[in-house]
Amino acid sequence: MSLYPKWLLVLAGTNLLSLLLSVFYLFGGVAPWADSASGVVRVAGYVAVQALWIIPVVCFFGALRAHDHGHPWLAAFVALAGIALGGLGLILLF
Repeated sequence: MSLYPKWLLVLAGTNLLSLLLSVFYLFGGVAPWADSASGVVRVAGYVAVQALWIIPVVCFFGALRAHDHGHPWLAAFVALAGIALGGLGLILLF
């Protein structure tokens, strides 16, 4: 991990905290659109809710990859976007 600056590891590593939320999303029954009559809306809602913990994990790897390609500002932006999405997932959970 010495390839990356410590600020990026802290910023991007915060995105991995969304893995703790995955248990609640997978087994906790979080379904804001569960009362919809349309099956398509229910499936789309399920995918959208699952994306709230999957995308921050992807942002962790995306930020490290952007830094590898010489784009530190893009890496910081991707990490911050993942943190914002993880925060939104936490707000939706409670």
